[in-house]
Amino acid sequence: MPAARDDYLLRLIQQAAAALRHLRTRLGGGASAEEVSREADEAIGTLLGPQRAALERLDAWSAANLLGDADRVEVWSDLIALQADLREVSGDSAGSAALRQRADALKSHVRR
Repeated sequence: MPAARDDYLLRLIQQAAAALRHLRTRLGGGASAEEVSREADEAIGTLLGPQRAALERLDAWSAANLLGDADRVEVWSDLIALQADLREVSGDSAGSAALRQRADALKSHVRR
């Protein structure tokens, strides 16, 4: 069973990383920030699954430890950083700063 769980997590991480690359390409290709943000949010939902609401309420250290997989935490922080960029483009500097702080905090707690 642990091997099946590991395979599932690896597929989730690969999907989220592919979504992140795709979203960056779409943004560079002229897609709207709102549309890309919505898709980034969906990718985060897929990556975190049913734990999402709890993970988003926790401080970065607790969230990273609960999630437990460094690659998932890293991709999650990258998706949040993309959302921060999108908020900045949309003129929401405060929202961008908050998301950037969360992404940086998560990234700092990635255990390798």
